[in-house]
Amino acid sequence: MRSYQFVGLRGPNRWSSLAMLEVHYGNPSNSDWSVSAKRIADLLGPFLEAKQYATSHPQSVLNATNIVEQLPSAKSECELWLSCARWLSAMAGVPTRDQGHGLELRTVCSDIGTSPATSESVAAQATVLAMEMEEQSLSERCFTLALELMDSNGHLLEFPLGVKVRELFDFADDVRLGPSSRAILRAARRRNIPYTRLNSGSLVQLGEGKNQRRIWTAETDATSAIAEAIASDKDLTKRLLRQVGVPVPHGRAVSSAEDAWVASTEIGFPVVVKPCSANHQRGISIELTTKDEILKAYDFAVEAGETDDILVEQYALGQHHRLLVVGNRLVAAAKGHSECVVGDGISTITELVAVVNSDPRRGEAYTDQLGTLLLSAPAIIELNKQGLTVDSIPEAGRMVVVRRTGDLTTDCTDEVHPETAEQAVIAARIVGLDIAGLDVLATDISRPLLEQKGAVVEVNAGPSLSPHVSPLYGKPQKVGDAIMNMLFPEGQHGHIKLIGIVKSETSDLLVQQFADQLRLRNIDFGMVSNGQAGFNGRIVDTGCVNDEARVIALLTNPILSAIVVHVDLIQSAKSGVCAPRFDRLLFPGDALDGEFDGEKLAGIRAMLNAVPSKGSIFGDRLPDYAFSKISEWKLESSFARNTLERAFEIQFS
Repeated sequence: MRSYQFVGLRGPNRWSSLAMLEVHYGNPSNSDWSVSAKRIADLLGPFLEAKQYATSHPQSVLNATNIVEQLPSAKSECELWLSCARWLSAMAGVPTRDQGHGLELRTVCSDIGTSPATSESVAAQATVLAMEMEEQSLSERCFTLALELMDSNGHLLEFPLGVKVRELFDFADDVRLGPSSRAILRAARRRNIPYTRLNSGSLVQLGEGKNQRRIWTAETDATSAIAEAIASDKDLTKRLLRQVGVPVPHGRAVSSAEDAWVASTEIGFPVVVKPCSANHQRGISIELTTKDEILKAYDFAVEAGETDDILVEQYALGQHHRLLVVGNRLVAAAKGHSECVVGDGISTITELVAVVNSDPRRGEAYTDQLGTLLLSAPAIIELNKQGLTVDSIPEAGRMVVVRRTGDLTTDCTDEVHPETAEQAVIAARIVGLDIAGLDVLATDISRPLLEQKGAVVEVNAGPSLSPHVSPLYGKPQKVGDAIMNMLFPEGQHGHIKLIGIVKSETSDLLVQQFADQLRLRNIDFGMVSNGQAGFNGRIVDTGCVNDEARVIALLTNPILSAIVVHVDLIQSAKSGVCAPRFDRLLFPGDALDGEFDGEKLAGIRAMLNAVPSKGSIFGDRLPDYAFSKISEWKLESSFARNTLERAFEIQFS
């Protein structure tokens, strides 16, 4: 029976400056796993070739392919386990880097091998596996699923790999930030702007302390509640857009199904029926011409939109387009397509739709490239227009339209007419949104809307960035960069100063000296020391149970320019550094006295992994052997000197 324990290292650690998941494995087998590895590679390789995965991450398939190629050379059970977990992580959309195989034999203090009668941790020999992680629960699931795969060694052909990978992908969709947030954070990483996820949802802080901004998917802290309320009121939005010359369809709000029919006769056919306040095309039925269609569409709008506020408006001609405005600029545009099935003379519409939905890129997860094709009320209406029902069997080769407005799949940014781009920016500004997604109907987006009877039919707050970041067709657009440049104009980096002081018998004095220096300069600063946190000399009950959480609490404080962290060497070896980085790291003279055991060396490496490029390391006349290790392991671009001279001289912008 296997015994193992997961340990999450969210801060810089002995392996890397990145978050890692360690698996402490107590009783690995010494048997030759080359045969098992070959069998598993023979299963995973064809899966990739058949494109049975849902991930759209550009590095996932390349990462997974490289892992499969290396699998047959696995020399141990642990190496195979780690490789399988990394392959599954890639299939979940989180490709990982190889940390030199991420294996280490170590004496660890853990619950491995303890009896049920005691909960005391014991020191035990364990093989430690390490894998880069984004969300700990997802990485843990990758390891447990990898074990299932390995344990199916004798009957791998029966292992439901496609089902298991899809379940893992859906779990990843539940626990990860969404694609819009990730697109913005990728841009943040490119500009070296720090970020912190503040809850289990999509609230993320960009920058630190007094330099912070916040996003919620594609909404920012500058997105006003008033603008959101206007965007969700489609009738009000239309009136405002019309007043500034933006083409919109005529229409009005209705109070009943019969009133919807009356409004349709007033406006002229065809019409669209939709909820006044819904978004993402929820509850919308288009190009309606008969009373029966309109009555059914009204009921569908009430049910799907969960509202009695329904709108009937003119049907604008053309295909669905999404125009993305950031600040005062149109930055991306994508075009949708109609959802169709092709008859074979044998299958019903329901069966043909089921075949379409078997595409692994389709699903109900927010991160799926294509949505599930549903035979809902609008689809029934569309089929009826073609003289069909869900049970009809179209003749071979017949193209049947199931849904007119399908997923946004094709980039068309370079095709948008300048006049339309200008109108899109005006529309976003009149609503009051700093980031807006405009739904536009046009037969040719390269021509002005008015001359083709096109129109802006909706303005969305917090639009999905996925169609622009990873379109199925056409080139991706750098929309995350556009949002980051709006939030942090050129020259702004979002950092405050993070200072680490390694604990020792004399380190309290250094901490106090640093605090006094900052106070004399009137710098607002926070401090984490000896299990407490505070700022500007006041202790604050943050409600946090460890130093990592205390540091995060101070990073959210909107007045701070610096944080001083009193950091423990051995704890950093075991659990990772409690701060995301140290711009300045100080080693008191007695911090590295005595013998250098494995934990102390690991703690030093973790500390040095926390010092970024152009960071500074100061030792207070450390022993030569200790300072030589620091000089050997630090980043080449960081600065180290074995004196505290100038250690307190910090520039604040």
